Amino acid sequence: MKALALTMSAFGPYRDTQTVDFTALGEESIFLITGPTGAGKTTIFDAMCFALYGRASGSDRDQDSMRSHFAQTSEPTYVDFQFELRGKTYRIMRMPKQMKKKERGEGYKEEPARAEVFMIHDGSEKLVASKIKEVNEHIEEVMGLDYEQFRKMIMIPQGEFRKLISENSKEREEILQRIFKTEFFALMTDHFKKQAKDLEAEIKQFEWKITQEKQKIQWGEAYDETLEDEELSKLTERLNKRIISQEEMYTNERDYLKELQKEVDQLQNAFYKAKQIREMFIEKEKLQNEKNQLNDQKEAISQVEKERNLAKNAAEVLPFEKQYDERKSELSRLQTTQKEKEQTQQKVLAQYQQMEEEYNKEVKKEDHREKLKQEWQKKLEEKELLEKYLKLTKELERAKKDMESQERVLLDTKKEQAEVSENMKEFKEQSKHQSSLAETIFDKKTAYQTLINRQELLARLQTEWSNLKQMRSDYQAFKKKYIGFEKEYKEMKAKYELAIDEIRKHYAYTLSLDLEAGSACPVCGSHEHPHHAQRPGDVLEGYELEQLKDNAKRAEEDFQKAQQEMVQVKSNGEAQRQLTERIFKDLEGFVEELSDESIQKALTLCLNSIHEVKQEWSQLEQKKNNAETAQEKWNQSEKKWESLREQIEIYQSKYYQQQQINGELKTQLDTLKSSLDFNSTDPDYLNKETARLEKQYKQAQDHWKNTQANYQKKRDQWQQIQTAVEEGRAYIEQVEKALMERKEQFDQTLVQYSFDSYEEYREALRTNQELSQLDDTIQHFHQRVNIVNERLNELMEKLNDEEKPDLQLLEEQVNEKKENLNVQQDMVNNLKITLEQNKTIKENIQKFVEEQGELADRYYDIAELAQLARGDNHLRLSLERYVLASFLDEILIQANLRLDQMTDHRYQLIRSDSIAKRGAQSGLDLEVIDHHTGQQRSVKTLSGGEGFKTSLSLALGMADVVQAHAGGVQLDTLFIDEGFGTLDEISLEQAIACLRSLQDGNRMLGIISHVPQLKEEIPAKLQIQSGPKGSTVEFVFQ
Repeated sequence: MKALALTMSAFGPYRDTQTVDFTALGEESIFLITGPTGAGKTTIFDAMCFALYGRASGSDRDQDSMRSHFAQTSEPTYVDFQFELRGKTYRIMRMPKQMKKKERGEGYKEEPARAEVFMIHDGSEKLVASKIKEVNEHIEEVMGLDYEQFRKMIMIPQGEFRKLISENSKEREEILQRIFKTEFFALMTDHFKKQAKDLEAEIKQFEWKITQEKQKIQWGEAYDETLEDEELSKLTERLNKRIISQEEMYTNERDYLKELQKEVDQLQNAFYKAKQIREMFIEKEKLQNEKNQLNDQKEAISQVEKERNLAKNAAEVLPFEKQYDERKSELSRLQTTQKEKEQTQQKVLAQYQQMEEEYNKEVKKEDHREKLKQEWQKKLEEKELLEKYLKLTKELERAKKDMESQERVLLDTKKEQAEVSENMKEFKEQSKHQSSLAETIFDKKTAYQTLINRQELLARLQTEWSNLKQMRSDYQAFKKKYIGFEKEYKEMKAKYELAIDEIRKHYAYTLSLDLEAGSACPVCGSHEHPHHAQRPGDVLEGYELEQLKDNAKRAEEDFQKAQQEMVQVKSNGEAQRQLTERIFKDLEGFVEELSDESIQKALTLCLNSIHEVKQEWSQLEQKKNNAETAQEKWNQSEKKWESLREQIEIYQSKYYQQQQINGELKTQLDTLKSSLDFNSTDPDYLNKETARLEKQYKQAQDHWKNTQANYQKKRDQWQQIQTAVEEGRAYIEQVEKALMERKEQFDQTLVQYSFDSYEEYREALRTNQELSQLDDTIQHFHQRVNIVNERLNELMEKLNDEEKPDLQLLEEQVNEKKENLNVQQDMVNNLKITLEQNKTIKENIQKFVEEQGELADRYYDIAELAQLARGDNHLRLSLERYVLASFLDEILIQANLRLDQMTDHRYQLIRSDSIAKRGAQSGLDLEVIDHHTGQQRSVKTLSGGEGFKTSLSLALGMADVVQAHAGGVQLDTLFIDEGFGTLDEISLEQAIACLRSLQDGNRMLGIISHVPQLKEEIPAKLQIQSGPKGSTVEFVFQ
């Protein structure tokens, strides 16, 4: 990222809009940000960090408090930052949450935070994101750094330089991961781990399957509980033997089953043959009995045959009788109908003559009917004109009423408008102080918040002062214990040293303790030691000396522990004192001195002031609410007044329109009235008269039409009946002739079929059903006689040499053999099932073992890779950390080039090769080699100035490596806030020389510092001036 321009408005100490054009630096890549304390130097960095991430550059700054206290409420707070990244130009604009004047009416409203990011191409801007979340995500994506990493690598604020080298291994890993995008290696590690876990689970699944198959093996009588724990190879061998044994057994038992089946088939065939013979004997007996019964029925069947023959002859005569009866019935019906027709003919003739006479009368009344029609139509026209006249009269009356109603509405609306105008004047008077109230409330709110902050600070001072007093009391108590430990340690040490001195004085006794038989004396060289030196009285025994030594060592340990605790207690007390004094200094002018009474007094005064200000604030808020309510009512009244004005215009227009309608209706009514001549203007009378004439005309017309229709109907009816009577007479003659012919045919048929009389014929008649039953009876008898004779002859021939068999004995033999066969079949089936099961189990075990072996080969390779990748190795270095360590080595190479220059070849950064403890990962810890001592130590042991130079070297080295790898992050800019004050003159010159070398890399470096030498050495300065109206900023070049 390379900064191009920064614009701030009402931001921090900058009231007016300030623009920093970084392109004005030209070839100067290093510039100094200078100005008095509190003028807003660090605010430049805050603005950039806020624009990009919505947060300040320092962890102790709040973005919600960035609004300038110099700015007016109408001036918005925003930051506009333009920068270049990987050949693309971006502009981001961000506004914090702030109060804004309402667009309508008085008062203020809270304006939410906003952010927008644009991409600039060929002078035109394209909106990329406009929501805060989207903007934040987009910035992190293009920058490749989140807020914390940005602070550590590009913008290093006050107090943060030391953290750059003192970060723990885990935090440094997170930074390098984001910069170099090594998540692929972490994913690869997880992939190996997951694959190994899945393969292990699959292998265990196959082991479970094999165990399940082993439990299914059918061992039979050879089963032993120890078989389940037997090795798989031995178990497989035993299973093979078991299968061979089962196959031999199955073959033998299956052959025996076939022999049993043959025997059962033979016995069953014999049983079926005997059963057939027995059934033929039974059938023969039944048929013989039936033959005897048929012989007894022969005479009865002869009578049935005679009855059937007579019935057939009668059936032949029956159609002739029916034809004769039909003609006879037809003649009787025709004669009755003809008589009725002749009677109707006489009646219709009389009606026809009467209707003809009436028809002739109605023909003569045609002129009368026409006159009635004309009178009726005339009355209809009079009725229509009267209705039109009356309708116009009603419309005129209604129009007059509507016009009067419109006039009343118009007057009422004008009156209401006047009342609203009066109310508006009153509301305007009530809301005129709204603007001044808002400013006063804002001041009170600010004062209240200031008092609240002061109260919190006082409460914190009270707590910290109480803690300080407690620490001082604890310190005094612990100091007494410390003196006791020191005294005890000195006494024990003196006793032990005195005992050692006594032993040294009696050296001969000491040497005698180590003499052994046959060994040379270190003094005289003799190998014989008849008289050993005796222990003097003031020399202690060995165990006593050891006890003194242990006591001295324990006292020393207690003293050292107390000494460390003493340092810690003193350090904690000093830190608490500095914290308390800093808070007390912040409350200067409000707390007289550091004492419980002064703090409590200041706290009480502050609480009273809070209560008073809050009360005044509440009263002002109430007044403001009343003024806002009045203003709202004025706005509503204004809208209502405008609405009433529009309604008046509408009502006025409607009133004029109604006047015009009244004039037109009156003109039409006068014109119609002058052209009419009514006998009566009563519509009821005219309606009744019209209805009466209509009724007379329609009655006459209907009577004429009915007469015409009746006359035509009677004439047609007379002609039809006359024709029917003549046709009926002729048809009767024809039927009488046909009847005589049918009578002759019937008599001839009786004689032909040998019936002597009509009664004999009727007695022989049978229905079709009865005749069919007689035929069936005769036919069935003769059929059974033939069937029985034929079957008897056939059975006698088959049973000529046979005897009746004993079926029970044969059936018992068959059942016994079948039972033996079923038992054998069950045995064979069970043998086959167990054999097939064992074969299947054998195949499954072989298949599972093969598949498990393939998985095991894969698992051993993958598991070893997973262990190495996740750091389960002698170096405790994961795959991703190994890659990151290589990047860190490159960074250290570049960092050491500058560190070597700035420390005059004394220090060199290295990556620690020590193995982490307690399962932690190794490889990213930093150490420093001190070439003056030749020792290797932690970077945390560096002094303030040394730590600053090391951090600066590391930051510059990181920028070089990242940019060289182009790992998605471009570091063209570095900002440093203070830190140079910790350097001596020589170190400062070395640091400046190192920074000047950055100009060759076209990298921009901004520095905040009060060091005079930097002001002389760096020609480009961003000068900040402070004043009563806020600060201003501009570039100044020497």
